[in-house]
Amino acid sequence: MSFLASTRFLIGAAADQLLPHQCLLCGKFCVDRGVCAACWAGALPISAPLCHRCGRPLPHALPDQLCGQCWRTPPPLAAIRAGFAYNDFSRALILRFKHADGLYLTPVLGRFLARHFAALCQPGNLVIPIPLHRHRYLARRYNQSAELARWLAPADDFAPDILLRRHHNKSQAGLSRAQRQKNVAGVFSVAAESRAKLSGRPVMLIDDVMATGATLNAATTCLLAAGSGPVHGLVLARVL
Repeated sequence: MSFLASTRFLIGAAADQLLPHQCLLCGKFCVDRGVCAACWAGALPISAPLCHRCGRPLPHALPDQLCGQCWRTPPPLAAIRAGFAYNDFSRALILRFKHADGLYLTPVLGRFLARHFAALCQPGNLVIPIPLHRHRYLARRYNQSAELARWLAPADDFAPDILLRRHHNKSQAGLSRAQRQKNVAGVFSVAAESRAKLSGRPVMLIDDVMATGATLNAATTCLLAAGSGPVHGLVLARVL
């Protein structure tokens, strides 16, 4: 560890001991940086047993480790994992992260995903965030998925410019599964100059919320068609 990194670590450790922390949700005293015990009681972390392919929680372990939906129609992704079920707890954090200048939440949310990220990582992995259209990016001033990917990935693996959003589709909120699939059909493309870098390499896609999986599936189909290796997906929360 460099002298500068060591100094930052020591200052951060001292600040943790001397300065009070507030819960990111309710604002009450919190022992550590993050959320207090009362708010954490509303969290629904996703852990085993779960579908080996799509990451859906299962009521009990299955010999084949696949849910019924993945047996019938397996997604194009090799595996998908989520930190939490999408409920009041995760919704509050994610909305603050996306729409309330919540970049300060990046380290907290990144730590929630770190173990899943480590489990999905493959040698030579490219870490690619789901891109925003430039109109939405200008309105928000940052891409929350890119900030998560940047925090999680080693600098050499972070590849935010490979996957492009070709046009400004409407929000997926409130749409049915079929409408979501139609809404993102043809939305993504791969930059021509990036195809050589992408060729044959495994990819980890990062997004904030997965509802039906339409966005991840569309992005994955585009990446595979452009010559990538297997694609894994990692999201903060998923709708169950």
